[in-house]
Amino acid sequence: MTEAQELASAGKTDSTAFCGDKPITLAVHDGFGVNAWSQASLAAVRSEAAKCPNVTTVVQIGEGDLQKSISQVNSMVAQGANALVIIPDFGQAQLASIKAATDAGVKVVPWAADPGGTPGTDYVTYVDWSSPDAGTKWAEWMVKTLGGKGNVVFIGGPAGNPVTAGQLKSVVQVFSQNPGMKLLTGDKDWPVTNWDPATAQKVMASLLAKYPQIDGIISDYGTDALAATRAMQAAGRPLVPIATLEANGLGCLYQKEKAAGDTKFQLATISSRNWLGRVAARQAIAAAEGVTINEPSTYTLPLIEDSTAGLEPKCDASQGDDFYNSNQITADELAKYGKP
Repeated sequence: MTEAQELASAGKTDSTAFCGDKPITLAVHDGFGVNAWSQASLAAVRSEAAKCPNVTTVVQIGEGDLQKSISQVNSMVAQGANALVIIPDFGQAQLASIKAATDAGVKVVPWAADPGGTPGTDYVTYVDWSSPDAGTKWAEWMVKTLGGKGNVVFIGGPAGNPVTAGQLKSVVQVFSQNPGMKLLTGDKDWPVTNWDPATAQKVMASLLAKYPQIDGIISDYGTDALAATRAMQAAGRPLVPIATLEANGLGCLYQKEKAAGDTKFQLATISSRNWLGRVAARQAIAAAEGVTINEPSTYTLPLIEDSTAGLEPKCDASQGDDFYNSNQITADELAKYGKP
């Protein structure tokens, strides 16, 4: 499929050509693996692999522990995995174990967090959006929405993770060209939420106590952004424009605030992109099967919600706050495939 087709379908396809016919074991690993985003990612990978009757899937999660993640990957390789789909949340710190798996004959496809190294040599390919492009889109939207002047906070995941780092670098670059924009949280690192909404709410509460004027929020996780709004409401502060990843709860909050006459709270989101796990699963299985498939590996994702430009934020009242509508993953698939 082309990139445009992938975006329109959230990576879904009826084709099983990638499955081949050799019995193989697909190992699935996430260095984090404990929040709603991780569950949606697992569901995307595992539901795609389930289309192949010849593929057995084994799953491990690192729970935010680097050494545990490395040990788990090494163990799955030693136990005979033929292919590995992995979210290397610790970036280059996991590259050595990925290269070792490749050297052992495993077809490795990292996705959603860049391990560095060389695609085609150290692993099959790297599947993801362009994380820096996301940061650019969020920052440019914030500049436009605030009229080129305002105090903004940026909150993100675990310290040093490559996803947040790439986004922050782009935000800093955009703001440097707009002298009226001030990034209160700094140019080099960010207040760490660990992609945990309870932590994110506490982090935002601390920022509110420190800064009397916050005009906008950029967050790399929609569920964290929603938690930040709860901190603002608890502090009696008005909601401000937010640029982030989608979350059903954010869309519902926007619709509620709009109905109440709040015109200051604006929202721009990009797909949470868990659906890219479908692409990663196909790439890894096809490589292990010796099947050639023609799919992009890197995607430039557009804003899918923009309250300032007629892209109305979505709210599915039948789903929870941390449901991600763009993935086209059903509640049944989440229940069946979303946990190890």
